[in-house]
Amino acid sequence: TRDIAHKLVPKHHPLLGKPSLIHSKFFPPLQGAQGKMSSSDANSAIFLTDTPEDIERKIKVHAFSGGRETKVLQKELGADLEMDVSYQWLRFFLEDDKELERIGKEYGSGSGEFWSTGKVKGKLVEVLKELVGEHQERRNGISEEIVREWMSERCIL
Repeated sequence: TRDIAHKLVPKHHPLLGKPSLIHSKFFPPLQGAQGKMSSSDANSAIFLTDTPEDIERKIKVHAFSGGRETKVLQKELGADLEMDVSYQWLRFFLEDDKELERIGKEYGSGSGEFWSTGKVKGKLVEVLKELVGEHQERRNGISEEIVREWMSERCIL
């Protein structure tokens, strides 16, 4: 990245064309920050080939929760948003910032529509089913002819 870092910042910028730091944020595996996403563990991630049923099962069963042990504690203390995988993934995949803010406030305080882990996981399932479904639809539209066209040698000058 050092070789192309100067392209990330305009020449007129005070950094004189070179960024001092590039910050990348990764989303956690379903098991939480201590786990790792792996193709050898089908339940550690959502794959673009997963069926809607797989997505729902993986999120509801395997996504680490930052919610409390009981309903009473959840309503009293709210969830730990930094530990909750479903909320962390919504931060990446939910397009509506106002809705994300509302979910964070309600889940973090244990009140409102999204007071529980189940509600937040349900929202994530809805968002991921739509996203993965759209990808699968577009992928199904790609024919062997299109692949051959893109993979063929051609003059780029």
